Amino acid sequence: MLEARIQSPRGSLYFAAEATMYDLEMLGLHVRDLTPRNRVGVRLEIKLDEADPMAPLIVTWLGEMAAAGVRIARSR
Repeated sequence: MLEARIQSPRGSLYFAAEATMYDLEMLGLHVRDLTPRNRVGVRLEIKLDEADPMAPLIVTWLGEMAAAGVRIARSR
C-alpha cells in the first residue's frame, strides 16, 4: 500500500492505493496538476511499506520527483 499527501499552494490531496505503475503515474499527474508555475511550495509526503515489491521503484520515482523540485517527506 502506498499513501501520499500532496500539499501545494493550489490545494491538497490525499492518495492511497496499491503500489502499481499506474498508481505512480496517477500520483505524478496529481503532483503536476497541483504544482504552480513557479514550482514553489509543493510537498509530497509518502508512507511506503518497505516490504512492498514495488518499493525500490517507488524510491527511484521519488528521487525523480525531488529532482523536479518537489519536496519529499517520508513518514513511517
